[in-house]
Amino acid sequence: MLDRYAMLALATNSEPNISVSKIEIEVPHKPYTFETLERLNELLPEAELYFIMGADSWKDIRTWREWEKVLSLSNHVVMTRPGVSITFDHVTDEIRERIVDMRVVEESPIDGTSRKIYITDAVNMDISATRIREKIRDGLDDWKDEVSKEVAKYIEKYQIYT
Repeated sequence: MLDRYAMLALATNSEPNISVSKIEIEVPHKPYTFETLERLNELLPEAELYFIMGADSWKDIRTWREWEKVLSLSNHVVMTRPGVSITFDHVTDEIRERIVDMRVVEESPIDGTSRKIYITDAVNMDISATRIREKIRDGLDDWKDEVSKEVAKYIEKYQIYT
């Protein structure tokens, strides 16, 4: 968890409007996502929270602890990837009603009554942490093109994923 924090801090250090939270490393146990979202809601009751995940995480959302609670504690933004299809049949009807597919909707129909799940291809980059880890384990060097120079140096220095 500390390595993730360090890599996120390195990756965003030149972005003045982004800060990386220590909320998950300040608790005595590794929290589940729903616990972190509950805590953020308590700490920031007026904030509109958005949880960003990749299409691969969306596909596996039902394997997450308290997955329906996770989807109720914040808005979600699901980022698609080139060549990765996204489906909605693995979630409940109630959850499907909250999905806003931004790939086909010009303006978001925000009604303010429930948390939304936005599907977008706004970034549309074919990058995943899983693939980067696999490339490192396989001894390939092209993973360095997918992370910042600072993060690449950190991964190499501390032999992350090897």
